[in-house]
Amino acid sequence: MESTKLSNSAIARLLREVSAAYEIKGENQFKVRAYNTAANSIEHATSELKDLWEEGRLDEIPGVGESIASHLDEYFRTGKVKHFDDVKKNLPPGMFAFFGLEGIGPKTAFKLAKELKVKDKEELLGALAKGKVAKLPGFGKKSEDLIRQALERRKVEEGRILLPIAFSVAEKLIEEIKRLPGVTRADPLGSLRRMVSTVGDIDIGVATDNPKEVVSSFTKLPSVSRVLGAGEAKASVVLKTGRQVDIRVHNPKSYGALLQYFTGSKSHNIHLRKIANSKGLSFSEYGVKKYKGGKIIGDYIPTENEEALYKLLDMQIVPPELREDTGEIEAAQKRKIPYLVGVDDIQGEVHLHTTNSDGEETAEVMVKEAISLGREYVGISDHAPSAKTRGMAGARQEILKRKKEVGDLRKKYGSKIKIFFGAEVNVDSQAKMALPDDLLKLYEYTIGSIHTAFNQPKDVITKRILAILENPYVNALGHPTGRLLGEREAYEVDWEKVFATAQKEGKALEINSYPSRLDLPDGLVKIAKDKNIKFLISTDAHRLAHYQNLKFGVAVARRGWCSKEDIVNSLKPEEFAKVFKVRG
Repeated sequence: MESTKLSNSAIARLLREVSAAYEIKGENQFKVRAYNTAANSIEHATSELKDLWEEGRLDEIPGVGESIASHLDEYFRTGKVKHFDDVKKNLPPGMFAFFGLEGIGPKTAFKLAKELKVKDKEELLGALAKGKVAKLPGFGKKSEDLIRQALERRKVEEGRILLPIAFSVAEKLIEEIKRLPGVTRADPLGSLRRMVSTVGDIDIGVATDNPKEVVSSFTKLPSVSRVLGAGEAKASVVLKTGRQVDIRVHNPKSYGALLQYFTGSKSHNIHLRKIANSKGLSFSEYGVKKYKGGKIIGDYIPTENEEALYKLLDMQIVPPELREDTGEIEAAQKRKIPYLVGVDDIQGEVHLHTTNSDGEETAEVMVKEAISLGREYVGISDHAPSAKTRGMAGARQEILKRKKEVGDLRKKYGSKIKIFFGAEVNVDSQAKMALPDDLLKLYEYTIGSIHTAFNQPKDVITKRILAILENPYVNALGHPTGRLLGEREAYEVDWEKVFATAQKEGKALEINSYPSRLDLPDGLVKIAKDKNIKFLISTDAHRLAHYQNLKFGVAVARRGWCSKEDIVNSLKPEEFAKVFKVRG
């Protein structure tokens, strides 16, 4: 089996293809939804599915029932599933090549493949170039442009791994490596160590005085499936989960140089080397030496850690997350790098969901978990009930019912944790909040988000976001760009207007820790921070395991140069309630 066939994203796609085939063949909607639900859970899991299968833990993935689990068992054992092949039989294979791209659902993919007789994305691009798509009934020039853009974006994204998945793979492997004889230290490298939202490769640095022995032992680890190459100071392997991992081993006395060099980014390193040369030093992956008259001379200068290396340049050490050559080097020279926010600085969590909306645990279970994690406060923020479907009276009744539940939890757990009553509320395509103010004010706080009509023009999306920020009963803007990494692009927004309004209204912008969101993205976080806008780091937890994603939201904040003073939920309960403008 090819390594990519074992990744979570590949398996999720396989299940979506089966769901699409069911839909085209007119199977009942229960089957269609069941496969999509399982695919979503797998795609957003923070552990490799094959690991869970090997450990007999597939039942831990929500939506993976007995039937789908048996098919996955067959897939992991044999590399294919007979039932899946039967379901997809007699359908044009091309539809599965580009189904799932933004704007291409099952029926659209089926129509494109059948009418144009295209078998893959390259053939579809060819048809687009000839204007064939625009001529199809129900498509037109706009549809043609959107499909072309989606195909081009997918080319760029293919092969990249969501940060939480890459982190999980590396974390587990590093624990194995650290137990090898002679290993004194092991760290992730590259974009993973910089905590970029998607990661291209998984590379690990290892400090040891016995490089040959460590490389040999690494290639024989139980998690290794096959060895692609192994030398005296590096090795490349494919894990049993299908992921490729490379290690680089180095002398502990110069390990800081290797760690800095392979953490990158490239532009950061180039800038740093220029400074080093100007100070009579030469930096490389192997270590630091003196540099004079265009020649490298002498022995390596000890750099056991990165702090020693940056100290040689008379600089403050730059945290890995900031190494993008966007001003961090100049700040480090002036010793003005802020003390970045850490996971331990976060005191509370106020964006989470329970069985009252689309969560998988009761409010009480979520509260108890927050207590066990040492949170000082928690906010229940289920999706608000719809006034459109329930009517005003019905929606009010549901809100009051949930409010009473929170009140009961306060009586039971109030001595251990502060509990707030909130909601996540959609703003519709007409820039109207899904609930009127009379119902919004029943909550102590609300998070306003866009959940529908993502393809509207820039000015319309901007208007919807401004409606959220200007509403007196909304406290924060949820997942502000609406992106889903590898699935859906961010919508176009006039960020200058959004930031100006957030600043004026004193509203927080969410940094959502959900694996496929990591939204607001770090670049926009930095711009907003410079405008003194505050942030709310949330896990958007729908089940207990999601609480563990907090570190990824914190990483986004760190990449945006945030200290704990920039994060509203780093505050103690009483101060948080005041700054976040909690009502009641």
